[in-house]
Amino acid sequence: MRYAFRGTALLFLLLGNTAPDQTPTDIVVTAPALAPKELKKQTLNFVRTVSDTAEQIQFSRRDDPFCVKIVGIDPAYHGLIRKKIQETAKVARAPKEAPEGCRPNIHVVFSNDGNALMAAFKRKYPAIINAQPLGKIDELMQSKKPVRWWYATEGRRTGNVASLISTNFEIDLTSTVIIVDINQSNGYPLESVASYISMVAFAQINGATQDAFSSSSILGMFNDTKPRIAALRNLTVWDRAYLHALYQIAPDRPMWQQRKRLSAAMTKYIQEN
Repeated sequence: MRYAFRGTALLFLLLGNTAPDQTPTDIVVTAPALAPKELKKQTLNFVRTVSDTAEQIQFSRRDDPFCVKIVGIDPAYHGLIRKKIQETAKVARAPKEAPEGCRPNIHVVFSNDGNALMAAFKRKYPAIINAQPLGKIDELMQSKKPVRWWYATEGRRTGNVASLISTNFEIDLTSTVIIVDINQSNGYPLESVASYISMVAFAQINGATQDAFSSSSILGMFNDTKPRIAALRNLTVWDRAYLHALYQIAPDRPMWQQRKRLSAAMTKYIQEN
């Protein structure tokens, strides 16, 4: 999947501009369980629901500094989106932002019609979309959701011989494309959309399970029955715990070990925060 961004320039030619909405209200977030045993069950369920590990043997995460490219929205609003992404990187303790002039590996594209943009992109560069798992292709091409995304990953060896402790292999999250449909997301505060983007940018999130989330995650923002202007503005404690834990666990372990340790690290983070 090294070629995931070849031809991305097409995206930049098919965009429209929009202004953000203003003044969101306070939020209410579902509280974690107080009992440690129950909380651990909750975090494990969160991990299993949110993670996109299709056709992979491990969880992936960013290993290189991140570099953001934003198109399709007035540059006056780029700073807010970048700030949210920077804040999320800090929470996760992910690699820091690359210096100015870097090659983008997080592409945020605002479009007036996400479906039309994806159709045009697939016609022009079918190999990029066809490289995705079959379920992901359906999600990208048939979705009418406000936000959709795909990733490129790259496996690399960390040693010569696998063992019971280490696989001597890890999967790096090398790039992300995030498409924001302006019409579908109309009415939501830009700060809310930016928080959603930041969650998707640093981990492989399963877009097919977005409908399973409620106020426990920013990922449930578009499912909430509250007025759009009242949407979550920030990552929830569940989201922060997931990203923080993901970047703390060893990257070269079998997935079953990573999932267990990810859940345990999430539990610890929530208890301490």
